Amino acid sequence: MRNSKKNLFCVAVTLLLAVGLMVPTASAKTHTYNVSFSADYSGPYTYLMKSADPAQEIFLHWWNETVGKDLGVKVVRKAYDSRYNPAVVASLWPGILSGDNPIAHMGLGGCDVASLMKRLPSGKVPMFMSTATYGYCWKPNQWMFQPRPTYAHEFRGFLSWVLDNWKEDRPVRIGALSTQGIPAYEDMVAGVKKFCADEPQFEFVGVEWIKLVPVSVSSEVKRLVKKKPDYIYMGTNVHQVVALIRAQKELGIHIPAVMATHTDLIITAKALSWKELENHFDVGACNSPLDKSTEAYKLFEQYRPKLAPEAPWDLNAVQFAGQLVLTLRAVERAAKKVGAGNITGQAVYDAMYEGPFTEENLLGLWPTLKYTKEAPFSTYHMKVKSSTVRDGKHVLTSPDWLPIPKIKKW
Repeated sequence: MRNSKKNLFCVAVTLLLAVGLMVPTASAKTHTYNVSFSADYSGPYTYLMKSADPAQEIFLHWWNETVGKDLGVKVVRKAYDSRYNPAVVASLWPGILSGDNPIAHMGLGGCDVASLMKRLPSGKVPMFMSTATYGYCWKPNQWMFQPRPTYAHEFRGFLSWVLDNWKEDRPVRIGALSTQGIPAYEDMVAGVKKFCADEPQFEFVGVEWIKLVPVSVSSEVKRLVKKKPDYIYMGTNVHQVVALIRAQKELGIHIPAVMATHTDLIITAKALSWKELENHFDVGACNSPLDKSTEAYKLFEQYRPKLAPEAPWDLNAVQFAGQLVLTLRAVERAAKKVGAGNITGQAVYDAMYEGPFTEENLLGLWPTLKYTKEAPFSTYHMKVKSSTVRDGKHVLTSPDWLPIPKIKKW
């Protein structure tokens, strides 16, 4: 009888211990935080969302399942339709702040910069971009973080390759097509004009201003062609790139267009054939989707079949994935510094200045980024990747990163 009671006591103690092991302790609690995102589901950049949404969903799932789980942190992405309209962004922002209490915001482009640049410090919410920087926000002590320098910097990086292969005894002549009334678009042209004026190996021959979503630009292209540009800079949107190339076909000419990442060759090829894109280029200070050796691509392929089987791995997927990964790496640093339960926008902001984010840490999506309060982008070893179409095949312009020399503010 005595042994029976002892055995029952031992069984009871064992059960209590087992139950205790199943109950999470305070240190194992998961803390959930919101990160808001300016999307465009009804404006001029709706096509970007086919790459942006699945890419960010995949990398957020990976981070929450691995890094975040170990830290006791879960991040939720809250997307809002900004229609790429600065007035809409401004009207949404108070509700985002009060309703979501985000520890970071991910912007889509110039509309977010124009609307939120001066609002971010008071809300104590850092903004992370996927786009290149604009000259009007190239100022110290910003609360936004650009993974890329200005669009003018990126185009200048492409021109480093041009100069290495230039055989003419004259400057490289540059033209542009753009739209007035959109600060980001006008700024790109201003930056290109500035470095062309500062460097004798370049000549800016002119810009033709066209509609945001044009039907035809043949007349404008005909005027620009009279100035004999060697390259036409196109940092605007796919509608305009398509219109330019169709106008060139109509006029029986070929002048290489150089596109930004949001107007890249892969997306443009959905409207045009690869043959029509022969000897045109895209460029950006991020890696190329043609580089399949990165850790990012391996993770994308690991999670894609389950989460987003139809998700494309294009240049926009690379930059939007990179936007999220940079944001999450900052959250990760903040969690280690202040604790999983104490992450704020201020903590994420402070984490950005605690040292470089290496190319390896950023999964090969960006080059190494090192932030100071002197500029909203990393001025550390700036470089770009570029791709083109040769003999109907999409290839890297150069297998190597192309260096960006220093250029002056405008």
